[in-house]
Amino acid sequence: MAKLLKPRQEVSRALTARIRAGNELMAKAEIAEETWGHRDWLHLLKAWREDTVKDLNDLYKGARESNQFAFIATPGDHSTPQYTFPHAKRALELGITLLQNLVDRLDLAVAESPDATAIQSLHPEILSKCRNLYESGDYVEAVEKSFKLVRDRLRSLTSYETGSDAFGRGKLYVDGAAAPHVDEDFQNGVKFLTMAIDRFRNERSHTADGNINDSIRAYEYLRLSSLALHLLETARVRS
Repeated sequence: MAKLLKPRQEVSRALTARIRAGNELMAKAEIAEETWGHRDWLHLLKAWREDTVKDLNDLYKGARESNQFAFIATPGDHSTPQYTFPHAKRALELGITLLQNLVDRLDLAVAESPDATAIQSLHPEILSKCRNLYESGDYVEAVEKSFKLVRDRLRSLTSYETGSDAFGRGKLYVDGAAAPHVDEDFQNGVKFLTMAIDRFRNERSHTADGNINDSIRAYEYLRLSSLALHLLETARVRS
């Protein structure tokens, strides 16, 4: 039984992208035949096959799917590129068919373990406002939304939305230190956590994709925001 390493929707998008690339390569086969570009087309096929194998290893636990694909999508060796070409076209067709079968069988695959992302354990606000974005693959927007939730929480407590201002001029104080003699360390820890989120948010706003292109990186940012919101639940303003 196939076991997924990433969310089902992300696996579906990745497989669909490889199918699309395969169909585009099939369309170029006619050009290769008309222009005697058989050797060049075979190089393109090899690149598509290798990229697809890499993606399959990233998407599925174990090597069964990638090994099966590599086997059927690899044409046998023949004396010349021209003789190899028809066998390579058939291998491409079979590879595309296998990928489509994987898409069709996604509902039967074992989803990633809940422990892989522990999405349910995120702060309720993060879960409510960011989960759909995250699960649909809108990682940049999901992370940005989580950062905004932290800023909104700081503003509701102190009227300031940055960590430095909230803990400085806003006199924010968070209950929860393990002992009185480490309270200052605890306060600084929460303050610097919110300040780090400020800095990450600034970085995201100055880049096109925020350098977030996979579910694990996005989840790690969501976890930062979740921790901040959990800690701020016991926050108050000192008089």
